[in-house]
Amino acid sequence: MTAEKPALEGVRVLDLSRVLSGPLCARMLADLGAEVIKVESPAGDDGRRFGPFVDGDSSFHRHLNRNKLGITLDLKNPDDQDRFAGLVARSDVLVENFRPGVLGRLGFPPDELLRLNPALVAVSISGFGQSGPLADRPAYDLIVQAMSGLMSVTGPDGGPGVRVGVSIGDIVPALYGVVAVLSALYQRDRTGRGQHIDVSMFDGLVSVLESVAMRAMHTDEDVHPTGGHHAISAPYGTFEAKDGPVAIAVASDALFARLAGVLDRPGWLTDDRYTTDADRGRHRTELQAEVEEALAGLTRANVLERLAAARVPCGPVLGVREALAHPHALARGLVRDEPDGFRTLAGGVRTTGTVEEFRPAPRPGEHDHLVAAWLAEEPRRPSGPARRE
Repeated sequence: MTAEKPALEGVRVLDLSRVLSGPLCARMLADLGAEVIKVESPAGDDGRRFGPFVDGDSSFHRHLNRNKLGITLDLKNPDDQDRFAGLVARSDVLVENFRPGVLGRLGFPPDELLRLNPALVAVSISGFGQSGPLADRPAYDLIVQAMSGLMSVTGPDGGPGVRVGVSIGDIVPALYGVVAVLSALYQRDRTGRGQHIDVSMFDGLVSVLESVAMRAMHTDEDVHPTGGHHAISAPYGTFEAKDGPVAIAVASDALFARLAGVLDRPGWLTDDRYTTDADRGRHRTELQAEVEEALAGLTRANVLERLAAARVPCGPVLGVREALAHPHALARGLVRDEPDGFRTLAGGVRTTGTVEEFRPAPRPGEHDHLVAAWLAEEPRRPSGPARRE
């Protein structure tokens, strides 16, 4: 049986990005088999200076830059600008996350990139996008979490709002960037043309507000944090058992009936406050107290065993180390070792075209010796629309 080729084998990506959103976007493309060339300035990616450090290397940087090749170019140097232009002409995708206008001031605005290579898919990830009144504002995850409204609905019941515990403001646009690249490459197969893609951290977070945004647009409700509980469905949150919290997610009448049965609370099913999911949501505070009263004499293990047997969605509240060491996380291959023993996280996509072997992130300029060979290749040329038999 012939081994499946990586999904993006033959696709070359220039990764000019740094720190998190752009590097993660490019790394996901590398994990799908693309040849990703990380282009760093002589100063290096700022992410190399973020801890924690393992054997002197940033674990943050290593996690985001595996499976890439690495070169150093000074885009203020005319000779390196020429080399970069040559690489643009011989690549399929470019990923950058400078502030809008920075790459243009270095001589490579979007129209120049597409002049050098009309088949190029160029992805720009920025805080607020390439247009709009805030386009030239710098942004980090904290800023877009604050300005998107996400922070205002995250935190203890009633507020104040807090930052989500991971840099979701970078992660969401990275994911959108990958979707955009795959879509644009497919479109290029039909049209022969590349394009410039504008991905915004702010846009990304606003776009995932789902039910929160619907409530803000279509009701007069006060939209605020609700802690570990859902603002609409109940009982849907964390509840105290005898020896600590458990997570229980009930968002349908059928599940609520199962929960009432397993906790021996038949009266819940005839209580007008709890007739529908909407009713239960309006009375979630009272229902939370009643659920916790039913759990008070049970250990977490008892609760989880009973609810799981009744097919009521539930789970323990795990710390990060507990989650990483959980048998299911290990069975799914979520924690991986690179060839030199560096422990890292796998990606969240499992396809027959995903790369199974992880190469360590490149050292600064580790693959400079390959530039001459790349530049000796024929430039990429736009192709006509793909034939369909």
